[in-house]
Amino acid sequence: MMQVTLDTTIMPSLVAAIVSIVLSLYLFFLWYGQENRLYSDLPLAFSIVFTAHALNQMLLSLTMLGLIPTSLEFFRVRALVVGGIALPMMVVLLNIWLHRFQKHHRRVMGLLTAYWVAIALFGPTQDIIMMLHLPLIITFIGGMVLTFIITWRTGRLKEVRSDLMVISTLLSLVGQVSLVSLSAAGLGFVSGAITVVATLLSTIALSNPWYQRKQAPIPKASIAAEHHL
Repeated sequence: MMQVTLDTTIMPSLVAAIVSIVLSLYLFFLWYGQENRLYSDLPLAFSIVFTAHALNQMLLSLTMLGLIPTSLEFFRVRALVVGGIALPMMVVLLNIWLHRFQKHHRRVMGLLTAYWVAIALFGPTQDIIMMLHLPLIITFIGGMVLTFIITWRTGRLKEVRSDLMVISTLLSLVGQVSLVSLSAAGLGFVSGAITVVATLLSTIALSNPWYQRKQAPIPKASIAAEHHL
């Protein structure tokens, strides 16, 4: 019985990690194959995001297996990994919403990165680290949901299924927020399953097979944050 429970808890995290890695590689090569590559392009940003997401899921799996203790030092490592999810999205949001101030973007991102790393490395407790990181997390999640809602309603980003991205982002948020409470109740696999569904929806949304079938040949134009709102 314990083995069955352990498998149902670990497998969703492992599946989410594998799917994230596959999607990350696909998006990276999609970005690399473009004639005009920008560091603010959505394929590159989400490639980094899903790489960090896969690493985070694997770290969670190791703690569930009891191979790594849930110490403050381990939490610091996970906080740095989560930075690989939050910070690339901040780059995208800056380029979409504050494109006219592009000359200041590197300075802003340098400050945000230094802030995130400093809190992760020197925050005295897990609660304080989470509390100080929370404003950036809320900003990038809220910003991405708002962005994709607008592109969904206006149809200005046809390369991506914005409606699925909205659903995926919200599901991913639910999966992460519910992880601790569900794990305490022995239902950690539910949170993992939600994360898997969110990752699969992101895969479909970003590859958008409907768009590809309607476009022949597929343009190499960047799926970038240059689709200004």
